[in-house]
Amino acid sequence: MGLRRLKNEISFLGLDLGVHIPRRKRGSSGSAITKHSISMMECATILIAFSNSVTHVLPSAYLPLRTTNTKPITERKPRKKRCKQTPFPTTPDMPAAMRDRIGEMGAYQIQLAIQKQLQDTDMNKNHGRLSFPAKKLKVDFATEEERRVLKQQENGGKKGMNVMIVDPLLRESSICLKLWKIGSGDSYCLMTQWNSLVEQNGFKSGDHVQLWSFRKDEFEAETQTMVSRLCFAMVKLDATTASA
Repeated sequence: MGLRRLKNEISFLGLDLGVHIPRRKRGSSGSAITKHSISMMECATILIAFSNSVTHVLPSAYLPLRTTNTKPITERKPRKKRCKQTPFPTTPDMPAAMRDRIGEMGAYQIQLAIQKQLQDTDMNKNHGRLSFPAKKLKVDFATEEERRVLKQQENGGKKGMNVMIVDPLLRESSICLKLWKIGSGDSYCLMTQWNSLVEQNGFKSGDHVQLWSFRKDEFEAETQTMVSRLCFAMVKLDATTASA
């Protein structure tokens, strides 16, 4: 490859070397003189000029490529909104239908234990419980003997006590009452059959409910005596009960 051709190809790549390649004189016939080679001095001058020029200029084809971040971007899952706590405007009395229902059982000491809004934790099937702090109760429904039983340990956990509960549809069922240490204080928990109670009554997070306690006498075969049994009644509050 001739030096002039080399220079033309370098110029095509965008390099201005500022190198002068002397032209050979043409003969009288006008044809280029190609049989003579250039001198060593001319060759050295061209190579030095070429070396000095390419140190600061690089074709775009030789520029280093930018590395792209190939780390996969993980999308953040949107946080599930917690149920906003909104107090019920009133504290209604027990509905007449519920009072008549438990009255048929011989209920006495009918008291409102707590009025609360169901939270996400109450609806969590894995937890399977309705909890209410003891310090938020309007009345302490448990006797000293019942509290002693609830504080006993059984199979590595707190011993529970089966109690009867009447749901908003006036149906009787059995549920387990336990006393747990949650946070800095004691909390009562209704469990074991709580998930079934939620499904049957269509409870959902945000609903307002009342839990009433009452007692009824039952004959205990073991002691051959009449004993006072703790029971509960649950009422679901809505717009129709707000003005009651």
